[in-house]
Order: sequence, then C-alpha cells, then structure tokens
Amino acid sequence: MDIQTVLIFILGLLTLNMIAVGIYVILVLRDFRETIKKANDVLSDVNQITSVITNPITTIAGIVAGVTQSVKAVKSISGLVDRKKGKK
Repeated sequence: MDIQTVLIFILGLLTLNMIAVGIYVILVLRDFRETIKKANDVLSDVNQITSVITNPITTIAGIVAGVTQSVKAVKSISGLVDRKKGKK
C-alpha cells in the first residue's frame, strides 16, 4: 500500500468518528434541554408553593403590626389623658 491509500483510509475513519461524535453531542444536548425544562417546571412549582405560604404570613405580619400600632396609640392617648388629669 502506498501512503496515499493509507491517508485516505485514515481520513475516512476520522470522518466516521467525527460524525459519531456529532450525533452523540446532539443527543446529549437534547437530553440537556429536557432536563432544563424539567428544572424550570420544578422552579415554577416551588415559586407557587412559596407564594402560597408567603401570602398568609405577610397577612399575619400586617395584622400584628396593626395591633402593635393600635396598642401604641391607646397608650399615647391614655398618657395624654393622665397628664390632663394630673394638671387639674
């Protein structure tokens, strides 16, 4: 065999190898895309769950803040009334 035949044979093998690697990369990227879609679905579900949990907690925090402000207002008003009684 002369060198030209050997080079053509090696070139053919390299071409087949590159085609196989290309197909494998395409399959891996397709699986990766499916994995990313599933992860996106999971993150969407987690976002919905946290919003369902967060809304009642913020409502309760708002109620507690309102009660605290009401207690402070009552104390301020009672303090003013006590001062007026003390001056009389």
